[in-house]
Amino acid sequence: MRPEEKSPAPLHRETPKWVKKQLFPALLGGVVGFFAAMAALQFIDSSAVGGLGNSATIAALVGVLYIVIGLTVALGTANPKVGARFLNVEDADELREQKKMLMWSGGGMVLSGISLVALALAAPDGPVPQAAALVLGAGGMVISVVMSVVVYRQCDELMRAVNLEASAIGYALVLLVIGLWAMLAHLGYAAAPAPLDLLTLFHVLVMLASFIATGRRGMLTPR
Repeated sequence: MRPEEKSPAPLHRETPKWVKKQLFPALLGGVVGFFAAMAALQFIDSSAVGGLGNSATIAALVGVLYIVIGLTVALGTANPKVGARFLNVEDADELREQKKMLMWSGGGMVLSGISLVALALAAPDGPVPQAAALVLGAGGMVISVVMSVVVYRQCDELMRAVNLEASAIGYALVLLVIGLWAMLAHLGYAAAPAPLDLLTLFHVLVMLASFIATGRRGMLTPR
C-alpha cells in the first residue's frame, strides 16, 4: 500500500489577530506619539518659545498626547475602512454604527489637549497672551465637557456603564494621588503642587481611569 500523501504545508499563514490588532497599532501609535512629542519639545526649545519650566513642558506633552489620540479616533472613524485596521473594533461597520459618538469623543479629546497646550504656553513664560490662553483653556474645557455629555447620551447601556465606572475610578485616583500630594504638602513633607500640575494630573488620571475601566470590561483585547 502506498503511504498516505500528506497535503503540502501552507505557504502563507494568516497574521495572528493580536499582531494586527495590538502590536501594529501599538507600534504605529508609539511612532506617531514619539514624533509628536519630539516636535513639541523642539517647538518649546525654539526661539518662538524660548523654553518652559518642567510643569509647563509636561502639561504641553500631555496636551499633545490628547490631541494625537483624539485625532486618531476622529480620523479613523471618518474613514471606517482605514480606521478598522488600527482601532480596536470588530470591523468597519462597528465604526459606522458608532460614528457620531466616536467623532464627538475624539473632538472632545482634541479640545482638551488644545486647552492644556494653550495654558502651558501662556505668558509670562510662553508666547501665548494670558487672555488668549484663558479663552482657549476655559473654552476648550467647557466645550469638551459639553461634548462628553452628548457622548454619554448617545452611548448604549454597556458604554454608559463603562463611563460611570471610569468616573468612579477617576474619582478614586484623584483623591488618592492629588489628595495625598496635598496632604504631604500641607504637612511640609513635599512642595505644594502648582496649579498647572493639578490640571495635568486631572487629564492624566482621567485617561488612566478610562483605560482601567475599558480593560476591566475586556474591551482592550483584540477584536
